[in-house]
Amino acid sequence: MKTANIRLAMGLLTLPAILLQKSFIGIILQALYVIVLAVSHGRRFRILPNLILLFSVSSAHLLQPHGLQLFSIGNFAITAGALVLGARKAFTLIALLYLSHYMVTARPNFPGKLGKLISLQFYYFERITTIWRTITPKRPFIKAIDNMLLQLSVGGKEPFSTQVKEKASVTSSARNIGKNTLHLIILWTLFVLGNLAIFPVI
Repeated sequence: MKTANIRLAMGLLTLPAILLQKSFIGIILQALYVIVLAVSHGRRFRILPNLILLFSVSSAHLLQPHGLQLFSIGNFAITAGALVLGARKAFTLIALLYLSHYMVTARPNFPGKLGKLISLQFYYFERITTIWRTITPKRPFIKAIDNMLLQLSVGGKEPFSTQVKEKASVTSSARNIGKNTLHLIILWTLFVLGNLAIFPVI
């Protein structure tokens, strides 16, 4: 079984554990774990986009006051409940984002024509995001896109050729299954602990 397919299966099985997490501490721990997982497999972590996401989602929830009022700006109340709710949703989005990064760090291989089409989309998504990060500067924007497409066309031979096929052994597949099963167990354990109110309530 391909490593990419194993990661994809692990990610899909993990989705409910993240989406249904009720604990604020639980979703923070899940997000941190998934970030480390994605970064350890070649993805980059950028603090600014994550802070912008956290700030924007948290701020949007302040429009509906909830819980203890911390202070007010004129007639606009800043409440603890709204901040926590917004931050929890922001960490959920961050966790899902980095989980998707981990899932596409290798190209999944699906059977049939539809499967090949889906696999092709994963392939080009990974290629585009990888090439885009190497283009400096990214302005002017149109020139940056031209450079990206040029590199994609020059370096992009048929993704289904033997050039990109994995030659994983049975031992390697078993090791990958074991690792991803462990990741799955850890993320679901955090879900269970969070929903059993084991973590401190915020």
